[in-house]
Amino acid sequence: MRTPLVDVHAHLARPEVFNRARELIRDAVENNVRIIVVSVQNENELKNGLILRREHSSIIYLSLGQELSDFTIHTYEKFSKIIPKLVSSRDVVAIGEIGLDYSKVRDNILRNIARAIFEKWVELAEKLNLPVIVHSHKAYSDVLSILEKYSIKKAILHAYSGGIELARKAVDMGFYFSIPPSVMHSKQKQRLVQTVPLEHMLLESDTPELGPVFGQESKPSHVRIVAEKIAEIKGIDAEDVAYVTTRNFEILFNLRVMD
Repeated sequence: MRTPLVDVHAHLARPEVFNRARELIRDAVENNVRIIVVSVQNENELKNGLILRREHSSIIYLSLGQELSDFTIHTYEKFSKIIPKLVSSRDVVAIGEIGLDYSKVRDNILRNIARAIFEKWVELAEKLNLPVIVHSHKAYSDVLSILEKYSIKKAILHAYSGGIELARKAVDMGFYFSIPPSVMHSKQKQRLVQTVPLEHMLLESDTPELGPVFGQESKPSHVRIVAEKIAEIKGIDAEDVAYVTTRNFEILFNLRVMD
C-alpha cells in the first residue's frame, strides 16, 4: 500500500509494552504506518507516552483518559488541569480511552460511579472539541445515550463488540468505528465491517490486545493486515481502504498525514 496508514489506538505506554515500544514503532514505520495514537490512562503511562512523543514527534501522538477500573475522581481532576497545555502543544489529540464495561462492573453503585466519571470526560472532550475514543462492552445503550446528551460529534467506538442495530444507530449519529486485528478471526468484527460504511471506519491495533490470531498479541504494524481484511470483506482495493481510513483520521483529528 502506498497510502500511509494510521493506528488510532495502541497501548505502547503500558509498562509491560513500553520497554519494547521503540522496536514496535520501527516495525510499524517499515509497514507504512505514519501515525500511532498512544492511549494513556494513568500518570505513569502519561510519563511514558510523553517520552515516546519526544523521541518520535512526527509519529506518536497521545490520547488521554482513565482506566475503567479506576473509580476515583482523582485521575480526572488531575488530568483535567494539565490537559489544556498538552492539547495546545499537540501532544494530546484525543480523549480516551474512556467508557463503560458492564461485563466487568456488575455492582450498581460502581456502575453509577463509572457513568459519572465517563460523563466528566465526555463533557471535557466536548469543551475542548477533541475526538473521544470510547470503550463499551455490554453498556452500548448507556454509552450512546451519554454521547448524545453532550452532543458529541467526534466519537470513535474502539473494538466495538455490540450488535448491528446499535452500530447502525452510531453511524447515524456520525460516529466512527476503529477496527482491530481480531477482525482476522472474529465473526462479529467481520459482520461489523460488512455493515459499517468505510467512511465511518478507522484502523487500530489496540496493542497488545486483540491480535490477528486468538491469544496472540497485536502490534501497530498489524493495521496493514486490518486494511487488507476490510478490503477483502468489502470487495474493494486495499489502497482504497488505506486512503479512506487515513482521510477519516485527518478530518477527525485535524492532522495532516498524506502528502
